[in-house]
Amino acid sequence: MVDFLRENKKEYSLFFILSLAGLTIGLLAFVDTGLKGIGLVILGISLGIVFVFFQYGFASGWRNFLVSRDTTSLTQHFILAGLCALVFIPVISSNNSIVGSIAPVNLSLFIGAFMFGIGMQLANGCGSGVLFNFGSGSGRMIIALPFFIIGSVIGTILLPYVLNVFSYGQIEIASNFNIIARTLINAILLFGTSYLFYSYGRKNNQTFKAKVFYGTFIIACLCCCVLFVSGSPWGVTYGFTLWGAKLSLALGIPIDTFTFWNWAGPKRSLENSVLSDVSSLMNFSLIIGAGLAASWSGAFRKNHWPPKRELIAAAIGGLLMGIGARLSFGCNIGAFLAGTASGSLHGWIWFFMAMMGSVVGIRYRKIIGFK
Repeated sequence: MVDFLRENKKEYSLFFILSLAGLTIGLLAFVDTGLKGIGLVILGISLGIVFVFFQYGFASGWRNFLVSRDTTSLTQHFILAGLCALVFIPVISSNNSIVGSIAPVNLSLFIGAFMFGIGMQLANGCGSGVLFNFGSGSGRMIIALPFFIIGSVIGTILLPYVLNVFSYGQIEIASNFNIIARTLINAILLFGTSYLFYSYGRKNNQTFKAKVFYGTFIIACLCCCVLFVSGSPWGVTYGFTLWGAKLSLALGIPIDTFTFWNWAGPKRSLENSVLSDVSSLMNFSLIIGAGLAASWSGAFRKNHWPPKRELIAAAIGGLLMGIGARLSFGCNIGAFLAGTASGSLHGWIWFFMAMMGSVVGIRYRKIIGFK
């Protein structure tokens, strides 16, 4: 027993420190935004714990499909989006105080999502994956995250110049139908796509573990809670963008003079605390939640510092994801999941282009000798 406690002393100490960090952020968020802030901290920590416990990622699941035709993860991802759509679309359509993740269909969407797909395969993680693996002590993500932040700031400089290039505006699927019909049409598209992946997997004798379905349902419930508490779907990458902008200002870079940061929303978030922004606050909380889960389970001991070539790939991947996320209005969470669940066409296009980018990213993984 003594030996066990001695071996796990570091993990338990870290668990205690992270618990204090969670309480501190919760108190600061309460001072900043009241009960809403505390609610978002709890949801962020919960998401971090759930993602680590179920190892619920996107990058590896998409890679498994492209490399070995394993559709397990893609089946779950579309079930997740379908479950969210059943709540998102009727709530967003009937409540003016809640907004969906609706973005324009334009050239930057295609380019940005493609770049993101390459980047997430090189870094071996998407927006949420970078967060929860960073919180779990992944050496690769310790490198990927700062470059993700740098890329996000670069993306804010580029976006105003390409936003209106070949733009068809925001396109909502079945927007001319009533709320019930619109919800059903989008749900059928999402669950139908999931069933196609599921059927393909069954033909290849793939097994679908019940544990993953439980994880999908729990994450869907948490995403719906975020919608109600924050007034918008969960997003990840804008928090990185805000961190980068705040750091730029601290270093004397006049980021506030750039076009993007003079738009109403970004200007407001730049003027306020990083804990006032929903994405930023939840990112901090998710990292803490992931760290709590990893320290409790002893996962930190399993992490090893990656080879130099993988760290370089993580840096390049983080940079590409940062730029790509801003150009394409989000990542697997904010663009694909929240977009499709909100009934926006851009979410489907994002999925297709990021998948195409993943093909390129996987090829480069082979060139640099990823394990």
